Amino acid sequence: MKYKLMGLAGTVLILLAAAAASALEPAVEPSTRVHQYLSARQDAGCDCGGDELCSHLPLVIIDTGGQTIPGQLTNTFDRFAQHIYTMAEDGGPTIQAEVKVIDNRDRNNHPGDQPAITTASELRVRGHSSRFFEKAPYLLKFLDENGVHQDLPVMGMGAHHEWALHSPMIDKTLVRNYMWYNISGEIMGYAPNCRFCEVIVDGDYRGVYLMVETITDGEDCRLNLSLRVKGSEGTGYLLRLDRPSEAEAESIRDIYSYAERVNRVLQDFAIRYPGKSKLTEEIKQDIELDYAAFEKSLYSYDYNTGEYGYWNWIDVDSFVDFYLIEEFTQNYDMGAYSTYIYKEPGAPYRLCVWDFDNCLGNSRHTVDLPDRYLLNERSWYVMLFKNAAFVRRVLERYEALRESWLDEAYLLDYIDQALEYLGPAAERNNRRWADKIAGWEGLGEDKENPRSFEEAVEMMKTRIIQRGRWMDETIHSLQQYCHPSRNKKYDH
Repeated sequence: MKYKLMGLAGTVLILLAAAAASALEPAVEPSTRVHQYLSARQDAGCDCGGDELCSHLPLVIIDTGGQTIPGQLTNTFDRFAQHIYTMAEDGGPTIQAEVKVIDNRDRNNHPGDQPAITTASELRVRGHSSRFFEKAPYLLKFLDENGVHQDLPVMGMGAHHEWALHSPMIDKTLVRNYMWYNISGEIMGYAPNCRFCEVIVDGDYRGVYLMVETITDGEDCRLNLSLRVKGSEGTGYLLRLDRPSEAEAESIRDIYSYAERVNRVLQDFAIRYPGKSKLTEEIKQDIELDYAAFEKSLYSYDYNTGEYGYWNWIDVDSFVDFYLIEEFTQNYDMGAYSTYIYKEPGAPYRLCVWDFDNCLGNSRHTVDLPDRYLLNERSWYVMLFKNAAFVRRVLERYEALRESWLDEAYLLDYIDQALEYLGPAAERNNRRWADKIAGWEGLGEDKENPRSFEEAVEMMKTRIIQRGRWMDETIHSLQQYCHPSRNKKYDH
């Protein structure tokens, strides 16, 4: 499925140049990462006579038994001026629903087929801005017959009990999260696994979704956090920087971090893992002291000295890769919201990507700004970019990635192949939400809002081209942040 341009003459010229360059294939091959469009069953047309939904994508069928799904927006606000969400009838944050996953290997999927998985699940609406949309995203937490969380493999992904059903509504292309989770996984070694699917809730077809493993310690998850109470190497843990209202019920929201002061936005630093069932006061204190020691090192005059240097605490390559992925895509919630940092027992801190809905110009803050750097002024990077050695690694890594996973031709082809794989599923989704796709005006001025699926795809492709070429020309300007004249009071 190829998409023709309907934009201005300048945009046409940019994309024509990119098409000419696409014959030069980047020297990259997927590793152990599963890219669904490469490995899953492709669409071969309807195989059932068209009497019911017939899809080459897996189906997720949710039955609430007539309950209203909690987590939707209300018109009330908490003390942080954040939205208060609806609760279940029993006052809890979730309801219990039945979830079926139909995932045939040798033929299309139909609602009446034998499920690969049937399970009880906790269910609620999730997300922040995406809660405003009728096509809601959901959080699932699978339960066994005793009501205890159980890990289950889904659509070929490793077993987890907690899954996010992401609803590409803000992203009219449908592919931003799918594309950048997979590419990030190739670059960084770990990013959440994901699979396209189609969702039905109480008999209502809801369209194309992305099933995503949440960033936890599920079986066969390469994050592989493990709890070790008083073990020789300590406890593995995961922290999340986000809005105060976005903390999950099992998070402990009382770590005060210097990053909160640096960013100057309303946010909390929460322990996301271990959860309440395993998080003793002793472990919580150990985590707080451990993270405080890291921040004391990073935000001090000793940040670049041998004994206290930041490199003693972090996986530098992880921080470099995270920066380049988020900066290239202009995913500017990162470093302020939906930002995950984790530490395996005996290992340094690493970062993990999450939520690319607003990237590549799909935000009112960046829609007309393909030419800016921002993340070097956020959280940990305020200090890291004062160090010349760190900046050199950013520059060297960027050049390598532009010849591989961030190659222009590779990225444009990735979009085309992913959309070709979606095929009739994307068409069904776009018919179901046609009025919302044409009417959404979230990016500011009318001219900046794509009014169709095709136009949204064009805009994303154009932004990839513009962004990459601008960074190619300006990436070395990041050296200004580590220049001695700028950092005299920090460097010795």
